[in-house]
Amino acid sequence: MESINPLSKANISFSLAMFRQLSEDHSTTNIFFSPFSISSALAMVMLGARGDTATQMAEVQLTYSKSF
Repeated sequence: MESINPLSKANISFSLAMFRQLSEDHSTTNIFFSPFSISSALAMVMLGARGDTATQMAEVQLTYSKSF
């Protein structure tokens, strides 16, 4: 995955982590979710976040940067 840009890599990691979390509780049922929609919504909310909140949101999305 070295040729994948950091944002794409973060989105893939976030999507897989979310899938693992959702499937843990629902291992015998079908799961439908849109990682892109969730990431987009969280990114919009994060634009208004500052300080610890912005840092925690970035960590959840696996895009932590010291620039927040």
